[in-house]
Amino acid sequence: MAEHAEHIEHSGPHIASVSNYLTIFSLLLILTAATVGVALMDLGIFNTVAALMIACVKAMLVILYYMHLKFSPSQIKLAAAAAIFWLMIMLTITAFDYVGRTWQHVPAGW
Repeated sequence: MAEHAEHIEHSGPHIASVSNYLTIFSLLLILTAATVGVALMDLGIFNTVAALMIACVKAMLVILYYMHLKFSPSQIKLAAAAAIFWLMIMLTITAFDYVGRTWQHVPAGW
């Protein structure tokens, strides 16, 4: 029976170190400062693109480390990827609806 005890895998929750949390928190603060910096620059239409890219990176850091998705089983990762894929489909449909509308001109008296 003693030889079977060696083959038991650790299946408990992943415990992250405090330094890991502080590192991710520092990265989030740096990225927040970068978002503010991008907002203060005049990049034209790329202000929104840059801000959204930084926001996506920040969201991935939160999802991977604070929500422990990085250390989760592959089924959980697949479910999260499917949810993100479905969100992208819904946002694309919404964007096509928004772009395809004909907007009515509102007179200045309103």
